[in-house]
Amino acid sequence: MTPRVSVIVPAYRCERTVEESIRSALAQTMRELEVIAVDDGSDDGTPKILDRLQSEDARVRVITLSENGGVANARNCAVQAAQAELLAFLDSDDLWEPEKLHRQLAVMEKTGAALVFTAAACIDERGEPSGKVFHAPETVTANRLLSGNDIVTSTVLLRRVDYERHPMERSDLHEDVVSWYRILKDGAKAAGIDEPLARYRVTKASKTGSKVRSAAMMWKTYRCLGVGFFRRTVCFAGYLLHGVRRYWL
Repeated sequence: MTPRVSVIVPAYRCERTVEESIRSALAQTMRELEVIAVDDGSDDGTPKILDRLQSEDARVRVITLSENGGVANARNCAVQAAQAELLAFLDSDDLWEPEKLHRQLAVMEKTGAALVFTAAACIDERGEPSGKVFHAPETVTANRLLSGNDIVTSTVLLRRVDYERHPMERSDLHEDVVSWYRILKDGAKAAGIDEPLARYRVTKASKTGSKVRSAAMMWKTYRCLGVGFFRRTVCFAGYLLHGVRRYWL
């Protein structure tokens, strides 16, 4: 049976967290799914864990890359192998609540949105709740996205046809922002569910964990999107204020 949703999991040196992440996808109340995990050249125990999960559940498929090509490339490799018309992104250290996909599918059908995202509860490196929640507005436009990204990638459910028109690129940027911006700029609608149906792990090594690194990457992202200098400066000020509210207020 063709799956209704293809879950995209890029995996690189994530032996401590990847099994729990994938099992949270397999535990969804919406059972008609496949999990495509891409081993992005890992040199730790990640490949063995992925192989074992694949042998245990026929819904898991593993793609092995010989060299690390970055998270954008890994996701795109998984999308190329996907069978479903809907894509859901799950990073290898994040987790889903069991009702996530079921709730998103209902909103997608009700609103006609091409992209549905949810709020996310933050957890630390050990998986403990930090008490912080990244809330999801009712909708996000392309212009709003430039002044602060409210779309956590691990919460996204998206029509495959829209992603294939505007895939992620260049892992040295905020590759998710580039893709979401272009999809929304193309006329697609985004709908948010302001309930924490995912748990988002904030680590020092992540892009969002290093605020200075994240800000520098956002400036480069504006340039990639062709945003002019004056507008880029205004949007960047909004981005910084958004970050202060999101992480410290």
